[in-house]
Amino acid sequence: MRATRVADTSSSQADESANLVSAEAAVSTPRKIIRNGSLEITVANVDQASSKIRSIVEGLGGFVEKFSQTNVGGHTATVTARVPAESLDRAMTQVKSVAASVNREGIDARDVTRDYVDLDARLRNAKAEEARYLEILKKATTIKDTLDGAEKLSNVRGRIEQLQGEMNYLTSQIDMSSLEISLQTEAGSTVLGVKWRPFHQAKIALGEMISGLADWADSVIAFFINLPLILVWAASVIALLFVALRVLVFSWKKLGPKANWTWPKFLSRNNSGSS
Repeated sequence: MRATRVADTSSSQADESANLVSAEAAVSTPRKIIRNGSLEITVANVDQASSKIRSIVEGLGGFVEKFSQTNVGGHTATVTARVPAESLDRAMTQVKSVAASVNREGIDARDVTRDYVDLDARLRNAKAEEARYLEILKKATTIKDTLDGAEKLSNVRGRIEQLQGEMNYLTSQIDMSSLEISLQTEAGSTVLGVKWRPFHQAKIALGEMISGLADWADSVIAFFINLPLILVWAASVIALLFVALRVLVFSWKKLGPKANWTWPKFLSRNNSGSS
């Protein structure tokens, strides 16, 4: 039992030292970067372009992770490939050479050095803890000590498996970049020497219509949200105008000229009614 308590104490001390090692290692460890790319291209033939892209990816030591294709609303396809991180730029350049035009391209980079160092330190610490529990089990003299040591050994091995899995996944993300490629054909034909693209224009018009409807809906929502404020302002303006008009009428009645002058009919009726 005493041996198990000693192991727990040394385990907590090892955790603290591992945190210090992690902070120091983060400074000296080479930067770990996850880089992923994306391309949207227009091609003459989706099937042929997809086959060429697969050859490019495999030629660079990568593989196609996912592929989907549709003929609904135009011939399109999506290719998700994994290539060595150092070959990502070369892969994008070669894929663009297959395209008739490049509609969009981008690279996303994320620095995971601190995550990598922290995970590595926790994994090494867990393995050191496993070694200590193995030593304790060798020296255990009672059934209780043996059972306690075996339980703790099982727990730490579970943590090691989890940390090792996380480390493997992070390492694969660093070593192999993801490249997502969207392919589409130009929906159109040539009529009397003029390139006619009705589906492309319909797609643009549909997008503009949806955008216009969204703007209209936003305006209606904003109007109803601000309607109480609008009503308050309108009532305030009407009340101020009414008060100003009554003050003006009263002033003219008391201080204005008395002869050869008549009030407007609507004001005269009001004055006669009030009197």
